[in-house]
Formats: sequence, structure tokens, C-alpha cells
Amino acid sequence: MHFQIPGSELLAAVNLVERAVASNDTLPALTGIHCAAENGKLTLTANNLQIAIKTSAPCTVFEPGEQIVSGRLFAELVRKLPNDNVIVEYKNNQMAISAGTMEFLLNTIPADEFPEFAQCGEKVLSLTDYELDRLIRNSSFAASNDEHQPIFSGVLLEVLDKDSFNFIATDSNRLAYVEGESGVALVENREFIIPKANLAELNRCLPMTEEVVDVFYGDNQLAFNFAGTVFVTRLIDGKFPNYRAVMYQEQETSFVVNRKHFIDALERATLFSRAERVPVIIEVTDGVLQIGTTSRLGRAEEQYNVEQEGKNERAAYSPKFILHMLKTMAGELVEFKFEDSRQALIKPRDSDGHVSILMPIRI
Repeated sequence: MHFQIPGSELLAAVNLVERAVASNDTLPALTGIHCAAENGKLTLTANNLQIAIKTSAPCTVFEPGEQIVSGRLFAELVRKLPNDNVIVEYKNNQMAISAGTMEFLLNTIPADEFPEFAQCGEKVLSLTDYELDRLIRNSSFAASNDEHQPIFSGVLLEVLDKDSFNFIATDSNRLAYVEGESGVALVENREFIIPKANLAELNRCLPMTEEVVDVFYGDNQLAFNFAGTVFVTRLIDGKFPNYRAVMYQEQETSFVVNRKHFIDALERATLFSRAERVPVIIEVTDGVLQIGTTSRLGRAEEQYNVEQEGKNERAAYSPKFILHMLKTMAGELVEFKFEDSRQALIKPRDSDGHVSILMPIRI
């Protein structure tokens, strides 16, 4: 293997695939980056068995070949090279990396230990990177961080038909439901549960240039193809909870409030509740919303005039959870529907395509 590549191209490719390098594994190949040079391009691949990333960059190939080197060392070295052409050559059982007057020799890892890259052949969905980013950000916050409950640590991609697909996440205390606004599905009545952590890594890889992302399924994995990169994630086995049973229950009381004012009031309330994680009390009485909390640090209380429907009501919630929901929503006004002992429903006033559910806290 012998090739030359601009340093900026190499750095961009390494920064992408490094996310799939295993930090500590009994299989040394999983801690490496697979480098393959042929047909005028360099292809880098990393695979930690949770996610796998493959990306390509143009280069001048003098001799085709492939080798695996330590992923962390290779990435750190590339980041510290000058912005110049980089020459890589395999010689004497090592990979020589040179730029300008510098040369470094990296020991290689046996290639036969590197896992095969997933072959996902069934096309599921096509959408832009902006739309995928929106769906991930607006849903994944509601998934659990506890991997001992795998279903709750995943985000459901639900495909109903070619015009309807949704992202849903829940940790059993809160739920986020987001409908796709653009994109085309190529399957019907399918469900895929994607680990929350893997979606976070995928989101960091998206170019955010209105690039089209094609999604493929195969062997209990999803592959996201975009801009010369393939990001593969394993899926979680199991049945996602019946979220519709809690989404479409009618709460007796609702109010409409300015979203920014609601966020500001909750952030001020959390100044008093942060140390003890005490709940915030949401109370609406004759068109007046009161937001309050009490802790050993003091007491916060604010009032706003709102549009109220139904009877007067009072309930307690996690202010952090409400803030997560409000900050992912668009629109000036939000509707808050609730009852003392039942789940609250929060959504933009003029849209049913982005809904959050939150369970109350007993006080």
C-alpha cells in the first residue's frame, strides 16, 4: 500500500470513523482503523460492534493495498500533522506516515481479525440530513440512559407508509413523539429500535448541508448512507411499548402559554430546585398560570395570564423534563394539557406532529 492524500481530506475522514473505534477490547482489530487504498480513493473503516463507520476520500494511489493501525494513535497523529500532503506507505511490516520532513512508523494489526462490514440491502427511508437531525434531537432526549432496560434506551423508528414515519422515545416517565415532515419511506408497517447512544454518534457525523440520507436495513442493523459515508448501527431486539395508549387520552384541563416565557420561568425555578431536585408546581386558576417551587434555598413563584380550558388544576413535575420538551419544540405558543394524577401532554398549539408526554410527581 502506498498513497498520497491532502492532510485536510485525511483529517476529515479520520475524524468521522474514529467515533466507531473501540476504546478497550479483547479483539485488537476493534481498536483499529482499517485503511484501504485503491482506484483513486482511500477508504477508512472502524467497527466496535455497536456502530461501524466507513468513509472515503480521494487520493493518489501508487500501490493499492490495505492495513489496520491503532485507531486512537492514528487519529491523534493525523490531527498533529501540518496542513500538507501526507504520504502513507506500508514497508517492513509497518505503516510509514510522512508529511514534509517528518516520518512516523505505526505497527499494524492483523487484518483477518477485522469484522466484515454490514450488508444492508433493503431500502427503508430517504430524507435530508436536516430532517434526520431534527427527528433525532426532538425525540432521543426522552430515552433512558439505563442500558439495563434496552427497550427504553432506544428510539423507535416507526414507518407506517410512504408518507408517514415517526421517531418515538420513552423512559416510562416521559415520552417524545415526532412525525417526519419530509422524506419518503419505501416500506410499510415496520419498526426499528435504535440505541440512543448510537443515534447521538450518527447525529455528530451528519454533514448538515441538505445532503440526502438513504436508510437501509439488513441483519438486524440499519445503515445510513450519506456524502460518501456509511454509518451502521445495531438494532435493539424487542417490542416497543404501546405509546399510543398514553398519547391520546383526554385531559380535563389545558392552557396555552408563550413558549419562551414558560422556558424562562422554569429556568428561574430550577435555580431554587437544582440542589435537591424538587419538583415545580404547575397550577392554573381562572386563566392565571402559577409556576412555583420551594426548597431549602428559598421559594420561587411566577404568574402569567393564559388561555385556559376546563377546570382549575394543580400538579407537580420535573422542571428539567419540561424544559427538555419545550426547548425541542417550535412555535411561539404551546399547549399544556394535564390532570393531577394523569400524564401531561405538551405540544405546539397549532401542530399535532410533535407531542411530549410527562408523568406527574406525587407530592
